[in-house]
Amino acid sequence: MGRMGLSPYWEIATLMIGEEVPGVTFSVFIGDGVDAIVNGYYFDIQRFIDDQPDEQNVRNGTDSYCVVNESGGVHYGGLKGVSLLPDLLTLHFNKEAVEVLGLPSNIIPLAIAPSVDPGGLRAGLQRVLTYGNPQKFPRLNLR
Repeated sequence: MGRMGLSPYWEIATLMIGEEVPGVTFSVFIGDGVDAIVNGYYFDIQRFIDDQPDEQNVRNGTDSYCVVNESGGVHYGGLKGVSLLPDLLTLHFNKEAVEVLGLPSNIIPLAIAPSVDPGGLRAGLQRVLTYGNPQKFPRLNLR
């Protein structure tokens, strides 16, 4: 089926995976360039390092991965589906996440630059998006 005629919003040129806050959070950061955090587009998809959320996280609704973007929005568990093809990452957000993150659509297709490691992206997304509350896991298609 391919791309379903969707044009990518931007191209992932920067990929950083690892502990964002050592011992606290693990992050998959995708951006449109090295200066994405200051002057561009990005998604920073994070989880806590702990195996499971604690009671306080469950009470607060912060018991899953979270998505941060350049609009300053922060949303927990807002992805309905994630699909990874060799040159395209498609993020499917729920309605609330679209509003909180200020997104132009609930489906965000992102081109993947040839310099980006698809294996690292796949493994990082798998680790982050399967954290915490199973009811908030997105459908994953990470071939």
